[in-house]
Amino acid sequence: MEVANRVVVMDKGRIEQIGTPGDVYDNPATAFVHGFIGESIVHAGGGCWRLGAARRPAASTSPPMARPLAPQNLFVRRQRHADRAGGNRLAGGAVRHVRSFGPIQRAEIALSGGEGKTVIEIDATRDRELQAGEIIGLQPRRYRIFAAQD
Repeated sequence: MEVANRVVVMDKGRIEQIGTPGDVYDNPATAFVHGFIGESIVHAGGGCWRLGAARRPAASTSPPMARPLAPQNLFVRRQRHADRAGGNRLAGGAVRHVRSFGPIQRAEIALSGGEGKTVIEIDATRDRELQAGEIIGLQPRRYRIFAAQD
């Protein structure tokens, strides 16, 4: 990806996407490409994604809201989650562990509503130091929505 000016992503002999490395990473055409090119956090979808006040179609790639017509999953890169308090958030949970890496902190978050069984890892800026045990809300700054796979 670092030396290519054009890449082809294939799955089982079928071309999924052709483009520049930046375009394929930032605008993946399918759920497979999103997961193959970079680490993905997948939020299983249902009837409605409410991510803010404005309305957007299900194919939206950035906040605030998308309404899927069929079960769809929301894909977010670990570094594109923002810590939010109060409303207008996708999910929330308890910080389990935090590690610092230069300008970022990597935090394990046990999502609420899943009895602590669903744990995701996010990259957050060090503007505010996260602490183990702290309850935070998560709001994706950029995301993609794809149909749920069987």
